Amino acid sequence: MSAVLAERVCSAGSAALPAAPTGRREDIDACASEVLAMLQNHSYEDTAAHFRTSRGKVYSLAVRAGARKNEAAILERKADRRRRQLEFMESVVNSVQKADVLDFLAGLPDDSVPLHLCSPPYNLGLSYGQGASADAFSYSYYLGWSIQVLSEMARTLAPGGTLFYQVGSTRGPDGGLVPIDTVLFQHLITMGLTFKTRIAWVVPHGLTPKRRLAERYETALVFTKGPEHRVFNPDPVRTPQRQPGKRAFRGPNKGQLSGNPFGAHPSNVWTIPNARHNAPGRVEGHPAQMPVELARRAILLWTLPGDLVVDCFSGSGTTAEAAIRTGRAFSGCDLFYEDLRAQRLAAVSPDLSTPLPGITDESLAVWQAEARPVHVPARDPDLFDAPVPG
Repeated sequence: MSAVLAERVCSAGSAALPAAPTGRREDIDACASEVLAMLQNHSYEDTAAHFRTSRGKVYSLAVRAGARKNEAAILERKADRRRRQLEFMESVVNSVQKADVLDFLAGLPDDSVPLHLCSPPYNLGLSYGQGASADAFSYSYYLGWSIQVLSEMARTLAPGGTLFYQVGSTRGPDGGLVPIDTVLFQHLITMGLTFKTRIAWVVPHGLTPKRRLAERYETALVFTKGPEHRVFNPDPVRTPQRQPGKRAFRGPNKGQLSGNPFGAHPSNVWTIPNARHNAPGRVEGHPAQMPVELARRAILLWTLPGDLVVDCFSGSGTTAEAAIRTGRAFSGCDLFYEDLRAQRLAAVSPDLSTPLPGITDESLAVWQAEARPVHVPARDPDLFDAPVPG
């Protein structure tokens, strides 16, 4: 062993390293700078062969010196990484990128997205764009991929931000139907998110199977980062009250109207027609469109005007359309449907008003009848005419 070590070359090919009695780590330390310099542009194997030592010793030296081949990525300073991610986010706001979902999410900073809203592929073999196999993974692969995507969503979700993950059923290992939300629920809990509700989206129309009940609802899991939503605005999604003239029959408000003038508090059962073929608002060319009203309702509930809404499965651009109409910023990604989205979004403009669906002619008449004038002085002389101290 000594004779072999004595023949090692300590530089690019000339000066020999003095022989050492054993193969201890100090042998390669004697020419550490030359080894590390070569390692910058060569593999571990080539570097070890050049210096007539083992790959393990070269790797050990690189570890101690903080110079592993992937060290640049590992040791990239957090501030630099966040700056790069912020620059990326600024460049993709109000656009949909042609990108893989995990690549896109990796570019977003931590704690930056007020609302993640999406409906992923269900792995049922639908033909999305030009990707014949984009919806035909094995069950285990699909589950692992879904967890990766959700983990990145959890990382990028802003404190108090909302995750709205709309799903149906997929095929299990035996080919039977498996509700996606039931499989992913516990994983979302382990990611540190807080469960808020599980919305049942009731679909009036759909396929009719022969030997089982027809599927007439899908679900949306709603989680927050932290104990509460940063925004919760129920008024734009309230529903009409059945008895708008109902009054409290006891307590301090006895005899007063017991409801809300804007309508009944919204529930987690949403009846919204699906975007079937030839339906109003449908854009032909995508096999599984989300209805605009579903995205719009979630956006109005959990964001403020100007907030960013991210859909990393943008598809035909439904979420982007809903964001534009409600005065929110949007971003997202998809590998397909660029022309379809561009044509659709070019025709979209912000709504000039936000309807309040919980208000009806009947409820408006009831509350107007209760209205009483309240006179507030424009100026309080005791407050404004008092002498200023000191």
